[in-house]
Amino acid sequence: MKAAVVETWGSPDVLSIKEVPTPSPKPGWVLIKVMAFGLNRADLYTRQGHSPGAHNPLILGIECVGIVAEAPGSSLKPGQKVAAIMGGMGRTFNGSYAEYACVPGSSVFPIEADLE
Repeated sequence: MKAAVVETWGSPDVLSIKEVPTPSPKPGWVLIKVMAFGLNRADLYTRQGHSPGAHNPLILGIECVGIVAEAPGSSLKPGQKVAAIMGGMGRTFNGSYAEYACVPGSSVFPIEADLE
């Protein structure tokens, strides 16, 4: 999958589009096909190296909306539309600046939306 990856902290120039493996969700986590994500000041602070617990390399992005691809051990079903927010997303684990995001089920909520 394609993702915007930060390998060192700094200016916007540290973001680079890379081909990375699509993550595989463990039980309790949800793999989301990202349809849209937000650009937040929090992401800017993380990119600059100011977020505790953040590590490199890292895919930024603390929120997204999309479609469930896989959700082992969850009541969410493949094809379901969802939103995911925070909970360490884009800081302590890879976030939503990618084609897919893998996040804890506790950060994922079903939504009604036209995401086609």
